[in-house]
Order: sequence, then structure tokens, then C-alpha cells
Amino acid sequence: MTGGSLSGVRRLRSGYLKGRLLGSVLVFIAVYLLNFILPRLEPGNFVSALGQQFLTHEQRQRILAMFGLNEPPWVQFVKYVEQTFLSFPPNYGVSFSHYPLSVWTVVMAYLPWTLLLIVTSQLIAWSTGILLGAWLGWRQGPRSNSLMLGVSTFMWGVPSYWLATILIFVFAIRLHFFPPALTGVEAVTSFNLAWVATVLNHAFLPILTLVILNLPAHATVMRNTMVSLKQEDFMIAAEARGLRSRTLILGHAARNALLPSVTRLALTFGDILSGAYLVEIIYSYPGMGYLTAQSVFSRDYPVLQGVFFFSALLVIVANILADIAYVFLDPRVEYVS
Repeated sequence: MTGGSLSGVRRLRSGYLKGRLLGSVLVFIAVYLLNFILPRLEPGNFVSALGQQFLTHEQRQRILAMFGLNEPPWVQFVKYVEQTFLSFPPNYGVSFSHYPLSVWTVVMAYLPWTLLLIVTSQLIAWSTGILLGAWLGWRQGPRSNSLMLGVSTFMWGVPSYWLATILIFVFAIRLHFFPPALTGVEAVTSFNLAWVATVLNHAFLPILTLVILNLPAHATVMRNTMVSLKQEDFMIAAEARGLRSRTLILGHAARNALLPSVTRLALTFGDILSGAYLVEIIYSYPGMGYLTAQSVFSRDYPVLQGVFFFSALLVIVANILADIAYVFLDPRVEYVS
């Protein structure tokens, strides 16, 4: 381990970071309680969503008893806690609409697709936005900066479902370049190049949608930070030493300008996640968002609890990792007690 890494680890041992972890735990508890309450505020239940006109009274009662829906709320909450903390992994019981599969099995079948969508799109949008923003901030050309500001402002107000609909109309319906929905992937039974090509072909438009929505904001944040850093004393001194522009941009300015970009990426992860869920619904992409929509319509409480549980964990972990990344990105950052 290098000296810089050791220094970063020492700076992580502080009361501030412990406080952030405690705050994350409190946030998780609040989300955990809402996770149980909110799905049950919907009118009706799984039996009513099935269509009661096709069921006899005895059949409805048997289904309610089988899934514990006829029990008092406090009894359901106790089971909810037991299923979360007394089992690993948290199983949340059996899915109503995917019976007899467990919630864990159902969520794990959809979660990798969401992670593929988010990780791929954000790697492309964030890395490209960082490079583009660093170049724009260093050059400070009036036309390019005005264009970036205009595009970023416009994209800030564009709904993800609207952009997804436009891309489907242009690239799927009119040009027939890509399929409008992720269908046919299940037909490929083996993990090989053909399967990867099929997945990428079907996932291209959802990924492109998220990249278009997020790239301008990443570039704008990086550009604004670079403009401020150019006036700092250490940058003026580096330029006076006659360093090459590439060294100045990547080795000095860009590294210090990364902190606000990391902050934005972490703070907006919840928005990115919700945007990804909407995109999944539009494209019929088999991820957590598509699963959520199906579960809302069928009043599948256990699956909704499982989806919200993992979504909350992803957001909380993203913010904690951002705090840890600050220390290693900038040696000036130190969490004090």
C-alpha cells in the first residue's frame, strides 16, 4: 500500500465519518418504515387486483389467509422485520404475483438488468462529461460554453419518459435500427457473444437515453469547477513552470475539479435511479423499475418491499462511497472529529 493510500485511510478514522454512518443508519430506518407503510396505503390488495368478480368468497378468503393479508397490520409488520433481519439474504417472503418464487429470487432476476443499465450509462455519461467539461473549462471558448450551458439547461427539464418515447419513434419505428423493447433476450440460452450482442442491441436505446440526460449536467459541473480552479495560485504556479497543457489539465486541474463531480454523482444517484426506473417502464426493460410497475398494479407488497429495500441501499451506499472517495481524490480533505 502506498503512502498516499495509508494517509487516506488514517484520515478516514474520524468522528465525522462515524457520524455520517450513523446518519445513514437513521435514514435507512426511516426508509425501512416507509417501505412497509406506503405500499399498503394503496387502495385494495392483491385479491382485489386479481378481479374479485372471478373469485368466490371462499376463494378470496383462502388467498388472503395464504398470504397473511387478513392479519392485523402489526402482525404483518412483525413478519416484515423477521423476514428482513432474521434471514440472510432478506427474503421478504413469497411473491404474490410470482408465486411460489421468493421475493429474493424475483428481485435478483431483475436487479442485474438495472445495474447493467445504470453502471454502463453512468460510466459513459460521467467519464465523457468529465473530459468534455475539463476541455471546455480550460479553453473557455464563448461559443462552446454557451452551447453547453444551453444544452444542459434544456436537458435539465426534459422528462426521461419523453426522451425515451422520441428515441423509440426515431430509431425503432422510423429507422428500424434498434428494437423498441427488450424482447427476445430470453430466447438466447447460453452466455456467449451472440447473447452479449443481443443484450447490447436491445439495451442500447435505454442506455442512450440515460447518457443523453446525464452527460450535459456532468460536463457543466466539471466546466464550472475548472474555470474557478484556473484562478488558483497553484495553477498559476504550475503554468509558470512551463508544464504542458495536458499535464496541467489532467494532472493538476482535473483531479482537483473531480470533487464536485463526485458529489453530484452521489447526491443525484436517487434521481438517476428513479429516471432509470421510468426508462425501464417505457422500454419494457426487465429491470427493477419494470418490476415495480408490475408489482404496483398487482399490489404485490412483498416484491415492492424488496425493490424499495435494495433501491434505498444503493442510494445510501453511493453517498457513503462518495464521502470515502473525497479523501483519496484530494489530500486536502480531512474529516475532523
